[in-house]
Amino acid sequence: MMAAAMEGSVGFPGGEWRQPMTRCECAELAFDEVAQQVLEEGTSLEEMQERTGCGRLCSACLPDLRDHLARRR
Repeated sequence: MMAAAMEGSVGFPGGEWRQPMTRCECAELAFDEVAQQVLEEGTSLEEMQERTGCGRLCSACLPDLRDHLARRR
């Protein structure tokens, strides 16, 4: 039962489990949109951050965004 509840979740400091983020709330941008632009344009995450602000304000989404991009490549 516990394993099913944790499926798709990621570890969090302190041993908590949570669902991974799927968008940058600060920039109001879905990770799929970022990934599509990175893949289609061949830009780096850093270039996308500069252009869109994604992951720049609070940076809470960066670990999940990096994981999302790694899975899409």
